[in-house]
Amino acid sequence: MANAARYFELAQAEETSGNECAALLFYLSSFCDSFNSASGDYPCGTVAKIRSLQNQLYLSDLQLLSLVHSYGPLSDTECQKLLSYSIYGCVTGIKAVLAYRAYG
Repeated sequence: MANAARYFELAQAEETSGNECAALLFYLSSFCDSFNSASGDYPCGTVAKIRSLQNQLYLSDLQLLSLVHSYGPLSDTECQKLLSYSIYGCVTGIKAVLAYRAYG
């Protein structure tokens, strides 16, 4: 999960500097890379940061999801679903997306 951790570090630096928009994009990259790397680590802290910044920036869920881009084995749509399920705590949905990807 080296890339996810690096994206998270960059996001924290941007957030500390007051660049909430850049921080949000890096947190989203960290989130997607956590699943793309198939490390098995669930990005709980990243989801909390994303949700906090979403609220600070007054973004709707649809606006937030439009910012998600995967750049990996998972599609943008799959990462968007994973984020949506993560925000709302739908573990069944998360497992379904990952299972479909593993067997689909």
